[in-house]
Order: sequence, then C-alpha cells, then structure tokens
Amino acid sequence: MGTIFWTNTIWYILLGVLTIVELVLAIVHAKNRQRAIAFYLTITGIVLTFETIILFFMKAYVYYPMIIQNPPRPFDNVLAGNLFSQFSVGASALLVVVLNFKSYWFFIFGVIYGIIEELFLALGIYQHNWYRTWMTVLGIPLFIWVVKKMYVKLLQGIKPTYYYVYIFFALYTCNVITLIWGVFMLFRIQDFNTTLISDPEVSRLYGALGHFLLLSISIMLIYFLRLKWIWKALVILFLYAIYFIGYKLNLVLIKEGWFLLVSTISIIWMYLSVFILDKLFGGAQNEVELSKRGK
Repeated sequence: MGTIFWTNTIWYILLGVLTIVELVLAIVHAKNRQRAIAFYLTITGIVLTFETIILFFMKAYVYYPMIIQNPPRPFDNVLAGNLFSQFSVGASALLVVVLNFKSYWFFIFGVIYGIIEELFLALGIYQHNWYRTWMTVLGIPLFIWVVKKMYVKLLQGIKPTYYYVYIFFALYTCNVITLIWGVFMLFRIQDFNTTLISDPEVSRLYGALGHFLLLSISIMLIYFLRLKWIWKALVILFLYAIYFIGYKLNLVLIKEGWFLLVSTISIIWMYLSVFILDKLFGGAQNEVELSKRGK
C-alpha cells in the first residue's frame, strides 16, 4: 500500500467501519428491521440531496480520500469522501432514533462530528472553502430531530403522500449513488454531458438528476397506480425513447454498443428498487394502518 493510503484513505475507511457498526447496532435493536433498513436509505437520500446543493452548487468544502485510483473525473474522489461522511451521519441518526436516545444526545453527536471534522482538517484530508465546523455542530442535532419526527410518523403509519416521499428519497440512494455513479460512471460505462454549462461537474450532475427524476417518477407512477400492463408497456417504451434521444444528443454518454443493456438495467433496477423498498417499508401495512385511523 502506498503512502497516500496511510495518510488519507485509512481515515475514511475507519469512518466507514464506524458507520457499519452504528448501522448494525441500529438494525439489530429496531422493532422492525426491514423498515429500519428502508428508512436508513431514505434519510441518507435526504442528507445526500442537501449535500448536492452545498457540495456541487455552493462549493462548501473538498474531500481528499484518494480512494479511487484513476477516476473518470478527479471530482469523483471528492464525491467518494463525501459519501463516507454522509452515510456515517445517516447511520448515527438512525442509531439515535431507534434506541430512542434522550434529546441531549443530539448535541453530543453534533460535537462528536465537529471533533471528527477538525481532525480531518488537521490531517489535511479535508478542506473548508466557506463552510465552518460550527455549522456541523449545530446542523447534526437539527437533522437528528427531523429524522426522529419522521421515524415516529413512520411507526404510526404515514399518509400515502408522505410514504411516496420516503420511497423517493430512498431511491436517490439506491440509484443515483449505487447504480448511476457507483457502477456506470466509475466503470466508464455511462456518463453525462459536461459542457452544457460552464461548470463541468454541475453539468454532469444535471444530467444525472434528470435521468433519475425521469426514471423514478415514471416507475413510481406505474407501480403505485397499478396500471394495466398495456399502459405500463407504453410508459416503458416512452422511457426507452427518451433515453435514446438523450443518447443521440450526447446528453447521456454511453459506451459504444452498450445502449440497450445500460438502458434496460437502469429501468429494471429502478422498478426493482421501488418494489423492494415498498416491501421493506411494509406499504400494505401502512395502508391498513391508515385506513384504520380514518375510521
């Protein structure tokens, strides 16, 4: 292993190990483990959506994990470091709400993450632009408070509209991070146009988000509306058509000869994600609980 591994990467790996430990503890102690897993994907989707704004658009900070060797774009290493951070925050929030910690623990975790942030700054593996550590110390308790409210609502049985929002944010984690970036982009199978606007990373992000919104909303509609197969087929054909148009216009960049496979995997993955998340959340059970409350 090179010097960079021991000066940079190892600290992010240790943070990842801590994340796994927290996540396992939370899931083991959860009353409904399947629902806890799905909820974790939702809250990570929320925090990653927030991070999309301050990392890509507001340039708040930079990570130097040096995890990915020869990435498609240098910014992919920054994004990898950000994912270690945000998955850790999500795991801590899940642990706190599942174990029903007292409210003062919200602030204790805020201080802990502030200390970790200062350590990373001192080690030179993370850099602030305009962002400051006190924002983390205050932001973490607020985030955990929101997560607790959401978790309590989930256990009580939430209204369909909110339920779909939970699914949507979980899909962000399952698709944008896992498939689009984690597989297609990093393995140079699919990418997005970087020249639509002056900032290439934001341009790339617009493509990824447009791709995600088109697929997620379309698939959620045909799944939850329980459309007849003919309408489902038409929606799927529409998605293939839009995908192909984007490919021909160089908005979506796909490795030569891989269009049909990549588009098919993307559509199937999204449908399976919606299906699995619905089962993990216990969608039918939520509907029953809701109907009982309405009587």
